[in-house]
Amino acid sequence: MHRGFTLLCAVGVMLAVWWWARDDRAPAALAPPAHTERVSPRSAVRPAHTVTGARAANAAATPAPDASATPDYRTRFRDARDYWDLAESLYIGARQGDAAAQFWLSRALGYCESLYDWYFIVHLGDGTVRHRTLDEAQQLTATRPVFTADDIRDIQKRCQRLRSADAPPFGTSREWLEAATAANYPMAQASAALGQALQGRQADVDAARGARDEARRLAFAALRTRDPDVMAQMGDVAANLARDPAEARRQQWVWPLIACMRDDCESMAEWRRLFCNIDTQCQPFETPVDVIRRQAGNDFDVVERRARELNEKLDAGTLEESDIGG
Repeated sequence: MHRGFTLLCAVGVMLAVWWWARDDRAPAALAPPAHTERVSPRSAVRPAHTVTGARAANAAATPAPDASATPDYRTRFRDARDYWDLAESLYIGARQGDAAAQFWLSRALGYCESLYDWYFIVHLGDGTVRHRTLDEAQQLTATRPVFTADDIRDIQKRCQRLRSADAPPFGTSREWLEAATAANYPMAQASAALGQALQGRQADVDAARGARDEARRLAFAALRTRDPDVMAQMGDVAANLARDPAEARRQQWVWPLIACMRDDCESMAEWRRLFCNIDTQCQPFETPVDVIRRQAGNDFDVVERRARELNEKLDAGTLEESDIGG
């Protein structure tokens, strides 16, 4: 059980942006790109090239956008073979204040900032970088087994042009995530909630308490959509808000199990594939629920009972912020 929790935390950042690009439904990531963990919508600043004014000033009061109104963004992100072209197409809408475009632009940029750099960038002693060849990058799968050789080929195709530019031509993933969070876009709020939950583990008691409160507020706001993709992200948020390590391991699995309850595990299918790349105990016939059951071990009954309780609260509209993280 401890090994599974540790593995999940260790690869969460890498799985995040990848997960969105691979699954047919583009299910939610377990964690945002590492550089987004300082995001706070209360202090979010739109990129200098974005629209400001009344829209930005009233972001906190803006009703949550309907993610289903822009399903093409999700599809375009999944199907794009070159993320330069995708980023270019999203950039105009993002600059005009389209929160969905801002979020998916953040995802595309974050995918390349994290995954391409992890496999393809070598930082040299003189401050310059060298891009690994495809063969060199694929050899790293022996020690970084989250992704397959075919996965690495996809990463190169999607990101090589974007990451070869002298300067970020479309801004950074963090900038656009902050903008989408400030506009109350649910998936962005879920990502920002994890950043705040991680900050809530710092030594400064007052700062940690404030970050934890903000994490719960953001997570609660995102969950109002009752979207399984949002729920699948809440495992890491809840785990980082839990009171002790044992409770954190239980909380890690509660929300992914809720996502499975709501869409027959469609939102967790690609997560299962990637997780099983590093968990040698996985079997080909196992479903996401089977993996969760095995990882939760003797705590599975507790996890399942809590998942059903929270799922009922979601449907009844009685979920409270305090329910997130126990």
